[in-house]
Amino acid sequence: MELDASTLGDIESLIEKCRHEPNPDRRLKILLVINAMLPPAKKLHVPSFLTDDYITRALHEIEKALKSNY
Repeated sequence: MELDASTLGDIESLIEKCRHEPNPDRRLKILLVINAMLPPAKKLHVPSFLTDDYITRALHEIEKALKSNY
């Protein structure tokens, strides 16, 4: 399942918003919204305990996956 251009743009905007969000709780919420928008094959398996570093790496991995397949 591929993402349409609008959804892809929304995800990219949310990734940038998440990167610039200083509040870790808000960063997590944005990451979960991004994850919910991804097709099933691209969804992250989010662990129950998250660090700020995990969120940063997850955003990078999502971006890399989107660029390589769309």
